[in-house]
Amino acid sequence: MIEALIGFCVIVPLILFAVDVAMVTTMAQANEEFAEQLARLCSTVQNQNNAQKACLDVIAQYQKPGNVLSLDLNKVIFDQGLQEVTITTSMDIALPVPILGQTTRRVTATAMQPVISFPAAQ
Repeated sequence: MIEALIGFCVIVPLILFAVDVAMVTTMAQANEEFAEQLARLCSTVQNQNNAQKACLDVIAQYQKPGNVLSLDLNKVIFDQGLQEVTITTSMDIALPVPILGQTTRRVTATAMQPVISFPAAQ
């Protein structure tokens, strides 16, 4: 009985920790996919300002899952010289099981895509 009780005291926190890790992993993957989609969108515009505006418009319309507290656009780099666009986003996630006083976790993703749209030469 004592062995079962001690084992239970060790296994339950490990399971709760695994729930948090699974949530953070899932949301990190969702953030990676979201950043990749934003980068693809921005690769079709003509300049930095249009890329920034397109990203902000998509983020404003994005319906966040219940455990996502915030979704931020950290950086947009539209480099016509390298012909690529780089997007960095971050999500603040509410952890389902707060461990050691941590109730949130921030995940960040960066995506890069080649620019496929340029203004016509005049």
